[in-house]
Amino acid sequence: MPKTLSQITLFTMGKTNLEKRILKAHTESSDADTTIQYLVAVLIRQCLCVSDFAGICNDLIREIFLFAEPTEVLRKFCPLFRDAFENEKEWDQVLKRFYKNSKQIHRYNNRLGDGKRYLLEKTTPVEALEGQQYKIVSTFEDAMGKVHTWSLRDADPNSSATKIDSVLELMSSLTIFEKDDVRRFVKLENSEIDNCTRDIKIRKGKILEDTTPVEELQAEVGLSPEADLDDLTEEEKLEIVKLLLPEGIVLTDTRMEELKKEDSVNDLVTDAPEQPTTATAPKVQPTSGSTASAVKEPPKAEAKKLAAQKPMALSAEEKSPYVDYKKPKSKKQKQREYEDGLLKKTPEGKRASRKRKKKR
Repeated sequence: MPKTLSQITLFTMGKTNLEKRILKAHTESSDADTTIQYLVAVLIRQCLCVSDFAGICNDLIREIFLFAEPTEVLRKFCPLFRDAFENEKEWDQVLKRFYKNSKQIHRYNNRLGDGKRYLLEKTTPVEALEGQQYKIVSTFEDAMGKVHTWSLRDADPNSSATKIDSVLELMSSLTIFEKDDVRRFVKLENSEIDNCTRDIKIRKGKILEDTTPVEELQAEVGLSPEADLDDLTEEEKLEIVKLLLPEGIVLTDTRMEELKKEDSVNDLVTDAPEQPTTATAPKVQPTSGSTASAVKEPPKAEAKKLAAQKPMALSAEEKSPYVDYKKPKSKKQKQREYEDGLLKKTPEGKRASRKRKKKR
C-alpha cells in the first residue's frame, strides 16, 4: 500500500522537496482525490504563512482535472485551482467535465465560502517582518471528540481572525489527516498567533555579542528615526555611548585623570623647601611706564627629585621606648613550678639534681 504524506511533511517541508514528494506519491497511488487534498493543504499553508508556494505542481493539477474521472472530492475543490490554468479554453473544458450547469458551479463556489477569497490573497512579505518569526497555534477536536494542538510556523502575523477561522474551517473538511484511523481536524476550537523569534546567545560554544537595534537606542535617548548623529551635541552622543557600554562598565574621562596628575605635581613643587638663591629676571622695557620682575621657578626635574626623597630616620629620642612584654603565667604553669620546687627539696630530688650536674 502506498505511503501517504503526513501533516508534518505537508506543513514543514520546503517547496522543492515537497513538490517532489507529492509527485512521487501520486505516481505510486494514482489517487487523484488524495493528491488534490494534499494540494489544498499546501494552499492553506501558503495562505497563512509568509513562505511562497505559488505554482507548485501546476502541471499535475491540470492533468488531474483534465483527464481524471470526476468525483465529489474533485468537484468540491475544483474552484480553488483556477490559477493553475493559464489557458481559458482548458478551464472551460474542466467546468464542463465536472458541473452540469452554471447554477451548480455557483453552488460549489458558495460552499467554499470566504476561504476561497482568502486563499487567493497575498501575504505579508518576509522583509516586512524585520527578522521576527511567528507561528499559529490551534486546537482541534478529532472525530472522537478528543482535543489536540496543532502549530504552523512561519505564520503571517497580519492574518485577521476572520481569515484564520475561514481557512482552518476549510482545513477541517480534509479527510487525509488521520491517526489510528481517526480523523484529526474535525472542529476548530481555538487559534492564536505567537511570536517565536529566537534570541541566540551561544552558538557552537561561542558567546554571541548582544546587539541593540538603533530604533531602541533612539527611543531611549528621545531621538526620532530620521535624526542624524552628526547633528547631536556632545552630551547626546555621550548618552548613546553609555547605552552601548556593557553592564557594569563605567565611562571615565582620561583628560580629568591627567589634570589630577598635573595638580599633584604642582602641589609637590609648592611644598618643597625654598631654594637658597633666587634669580632675578632681566628687566623688560615697560610699555606703560611700569617695571616688572620675576622669580625663576625650580626646574621640573628638581621638583621630581624633591618629591622622590625619602624622609630622614627618626632620632633615638623620637623613637618609642622598648617594652619587654611577656605573657603572664597561667595557674597551671604556676602550680607545676611550685610542685617542681617541692620535689627538689626531697632526697630524691637532690640526687637527681646532682646527677644532672655530673652529666654537664
